[in-house]
Amino acid sequence: QLVSGMLFDKYVDFIDIYAQITEQEQERLYHNIIQHEETAMLAQYIRNKGMQQGMQQGMQQGMQQGMQQGMQKGMQQGMIKSTQENIIEILELRFGKIPPEISNYIKQINDPAQLKKLLKMGIQIKEISSFKFV
Repeated sequence: QLVSGMLFDKYVDFIDIYAQITEQEQERLYHNIIQHEETAMLAQYIRNKGMQQGMQQGMQQGMQQGMQQGMQKGMQQGMIKSTQENIIEILELRFGKIPPEISNYIKQINDPAQLKKLLKMGIQIKEISSFKFV
């Protein structure tokens, strides 16, 4: 009653950190607050503040995970595209113009292990007709 909502926010955190209230004391205080009608607004305020903090924390974690996953996927897609282009370039350097079905086939592969096999094959084969679709 003596402080505004903004000051109460400030002091409630201070009390929480420095008062060193045990879990049992916290539980007792919480039950006392809920039981008395005049402090029902305080109980609701505490619940709302907890929900806001939980939502904010959840959003931050979700954004961080999403960014990490997006970056990983982007890097993987970039590596796949680069490997596809390298295979085609090696084949063109070695054999000149290559059949479109070979370049189209290579561009459709998204498996890094399979692309690695094709890259090695492109370096080792003696003629373009030896290039096999793995």
